[in-house]
Amino acid sequence: MAKQQTQELFEESSQGAVSAVTAIFFILSFVLMVGGCVLMSYGVDATIGASAEQLRFAGGLAAVVIGFVLPFTLLPATGK
Repeated sequence: MAKQQTQELFEESSQGAVSAVTAIFFILSFVLMVGGCVLMSYGVDATIGASAEQLRFAGGLAAVVIGFVLPFTLLPATGK
């Protein structure tokens, strides 16, 4: 196989380092996604009643969705 030119693959970013806002958004989104998964798992409990199960599961699902929405919609809109 011929050698490939990989210089442009490892070129430095022109945007610089990660900003504090980007880091905080990613940490917040990670916490929301993991916490939402935990909350959804607590929603599968037959001893608390059907309506409480549905509320816990829906709350966990909403947290996971918000956790995915933050880095993919708000950060590109702010240019970070």
